[in-house]
Amino acid sequence: MSKAVFNCVKITGISTVVPEKEINIYDEAQYYDNNIKKIDRMRKMVGFYKRRVSEITTNPSDLAIFAAQNLIQELNIDKSSIDALIYVVQQPDVISPATAYYIHDKLGLSPECIATDINQGCPGWVWGLYLVSSLIQSGVHKKVLLLNASTPSVGTDITNRNIAPIFGDAGTATLIEYSEEPINSYFAVKTFGSGFESIIFPFSGTRFRMDYNNDEDFELLSKLRKEKLTLANGYESRLLYNYLNGAEVFDFTIKKVPENIIEVLNFANMKQEDIDVLCLHQANKQIVQAVAQAAGFDETDEIKVPYKAFENYGNNTMCSIPTTLALLDDNTPRNKILCSAFGNGFASASAVLNLQNTRILKLKDYKVSEIHSNDEENTAEDFQESSQNSDRIKLKKYRENYINYWRRKMKGEINE
Repeated sequence: MSKAVFNCVKITGISTVVPEKEINIYDEAQYYDNNIKKIDRMRKMVGFYKRRVSEITTNPSDLAIFAAQNLIQELNIDKSSIDALIYVVQQPDVISPATAYYIHDKLGLSPECIATDINQGCPGWVWGLYLVSSLIQSGVHKKVLLLNASTPSVGTDITNRNIAPIFGDAGTATLIEYSEEPINSYFAVKTFGSGFESIIFPFSGTRFRMDYNNDEDFELLSKLRKEKLTLANGYESRLLYNYLNGAEVFDFTIKKVPENIIEVLNFANMKQEDIDVLCLHQANKQIVQAVAQAAGFDETDEIKVPYKAFENYGNNTMCSIPTTLALLDDNTPRNKILCSAFGNGFASASAVLNLQNTRILKLKDYKVSEIHSNDEENTAEDFQESSQNSDRIKLKKYRENYINYWRRKMKGEINE
């Protein structure tokens, strides 16, 4: 296990944005045989209620850029002073180069500012803080912009009740700086690679090889796209969708995550009663309360162990802890915030942070009309399609613009 204490690193500000489109679980009653009592039971036990989802044409980088612009504006940050950009993402814009370079350009950062992507899931915010704190503690960097963004709802089959009701979308920007005054933060990070296949997009990378020059490969893809399976839990899913083994994930979470929380408490020489707020990754209400109880906290204390972020915004993966922080009451003490995130890998990352002087901005809605990162011509109008247009029409136009842009780019007709 990687344990570390950093004493010259401060978290200056956090900005979290969510899509404006909201889905209410009661509006999906048709998927539960119109049984409102069944939905009531799920809401009480698991916390299903509302979630924020992106338009089908929204990329995670759009949310990350918007969160960063909001943070830079609200904190009046001198962009030339940022010397590193770390973008934590599971869904990059392209396989190569790193999407961080695209974001670097759109934010107008200095050539002296390094930029890179990190592939990480739900633990990504705490994991990113651990990495960035290491960079600053080393003395190499002084001011780092950490970005996290995820859009798990995009492309998800709405009828897949194993996945669709759980996830929401969000983007987060965090400014971390060198501090002359001592500020202690404690981290404990663990990896359990045996969980590699428990939360996975099995057909998204090079292990499932597609030869774009072979028609037979496209015929195979078309066939697999239609294949449906009945999962072990009884839910139906398509073969080519992301896979989540709920039993294995729950077992890992209940057994390993509380141990990780207790380890960071011991490392920081603290006890449960010393902690102001336990900010857990918002997997769902049931998991939040179960982990809190197993780690020795009062899971019924909604102030000290909040879960409202999941109820109102869904599990927005690596952005769920920043979302939780943004929802805290202004009078909540923040000297000792214990953040613990966990998920695919498996990985768990826990930290005790001093956020008393951190500027935590209120959640801000992201609207497609506010996109600042388009490359294609005429895309502003396309992103403002009226609400009656279907996602398929929007996606078709989005792709047409993207394809035409690259046709012209490759032919030398675009010289910018």
